Amino acid sequence: MKKYLLRILRWSTGLLLVVLIGLFGRGVYAFRDRTPGYKIDLKINPAKTYAEARPLRVGFGRIKINPDLSDPKRPVWVAGFSHHRAATAIHDDLWAIACVIDDGHTRVGMVVLDAIGFFHDDVVAVRRGCAAEWKLDYTIVCSTHNHSTPDLMGLWGPDVLHTGVDPNYRRQVIASATKSLGDAVAALQPARMALHEISTPSEGLVADTRKPTVFDPDIRVMHFTNPSSGATIGSIVGWANHPETPWGNNTEITSDFCGYVRETLEHGFTHEGKPMATGVGGIHLYVNGAVGGLMTTHPSVTVRDPYLQKDYKEPSHEKSRAVGHQLAARILPRFADTNATSTNVAAIGIRARTLEIPIDNNLFLAGAYLGLIDRGHVRWKTMRTEVAVVTIGDTSIACVPGEIYPEIINGGIERAPGGDFEIEPLEVPPVRELMPGRVKFVFGLANDELGYIIPKSEWDVKPPYIYGSKGHVYGEVNSCGPETARLVHSAMADLLRDTKAAQPTR
Repeated sequence: MKKYLLRILRWSTGLLLVVLIGLFGRGVYAFRDRTPGYKIDLKINPAKTYAEARPLRVGFGRIKINPDLSDPKRPVWVAGFSHHRAATAIHDDLWAIACVIDDGHTRVGMVVLDAIGFFHDDVVAVRRGCAAEWKLDYTIVCSTHNHSTPDLMGLWGPDVLHTGVDPNYRRQVIASATKSLGDAVAALQPARMALHEISTPSEGLVADTRKPTVFDPDIRVMHFTNPSSGATIGSIVGWANHPETPWGNNTEITSDFCGYVRETLEHGFTHEGKPMATGVGGIHLYVNGAVGGLMTTHPSVTVRDPYLQKDYKEPSHEKSRAVGHQLAARILPRFADTNATSTNVAAIGIRARTLEIPIDNNLFLAGAYLGLIDRGHVRWKTMRTEVAVVTIGDTSIACVPGEIYPEIINGGIERAPGGDFEIEPLEVPPVRELMPGRVKFVFGLANDELGYIIPKSEWDVKPPYIYGSKGHVYGEVNSCGPETARLVHSAMADLLRDTKAAQPTR
């Protein structure tokens, strides 16, 4: 009884604090700008490379970002699902994995973190830590959105009134991301690039847990090899699925299926002494795509491990491995194809723009008031974020600062019956329709994590609920607000139209 009374007291105290701070100062955190004056409006055209072609170079680097679990007095709070989920062990390593691509004129860096999310302010900290002699024209920092990693956003602490972020771990991740980029620069070497787009049915892998049913299903790969030997240097793998396969009762740190696909591509897979798959070496990045909606390997989904020929339905690390093996089994044959088209000249173009997003989510505001969500706000109820488009030869990358719904990327937005706004879709045409190139990547949670980016015509917080649902649908609680998708889509569309106009005629 005493425990429940204490909980009630803490809740009421917290609510009182929110009210008082809101009335008498609106919160120190709500107004603090952690990157004052930061703004980017970058335009780099690829025309010079086509006029003066130089050989492509690529480098990879990686740094472990495991948390320290040695001190029971300083628990590591696991992000995703619920509060008070303390890590009990490290099942497998977490990584910051970087790739730097240089076309002889322009150099772009990207680093992907095994993390739930990484705010824009921390991305800026990574960029500012990069040495000038690395000559990075633009740097992208993504999160895999893994739900079995330490909290880096503040939402999953011991309770609703306390952050789950350890400042020391945040600094560790920032430093490791920066160092991995430096290691990738040091590893730059001549390369050929092959592009692959692999049809991947969602059945048996991913469920869409919110109507309308729209997926971002296919695997996209950039494969880099040594021009002389043909040996793999590394790859960038893009797919769309929430890394939450072990589900909410898991308390072991793990990189989920993202780690298993990377591991299998590099080392292959051996079971009971028998080689089941042959790896290709190198270093491999996994980047998430359009995961909003919600794309997930739900406990209702049965996944078959293609190497073990065994089905997994209950959440487990073995199920995560099966998902990773499903991806690797589709990718490895493409790597083995000696007839795949590749090139050692791939011009880089970059468009990036700072964007301001209104915060209409009272829970996000309360989190800012209490210092749980410790990210910059350029002014009252407004945060800074970023969108970008990068072209590398015959591929393009749309960098989206959150969990965008697949219907915004691939089409299929609906005027949802029961939605709060009786409007036709605003976020049209689909982003991929606007993207240039043969293979079109979407990097989700790129340079920020705004939460869900929901089409305004599908926004729903008031009854009647969409598609006849009896209660609240999931999504809006973790979104900045109903204007987010429109603003992100509009800015992205502007960048893409400008990118297409700047593409040289070849």
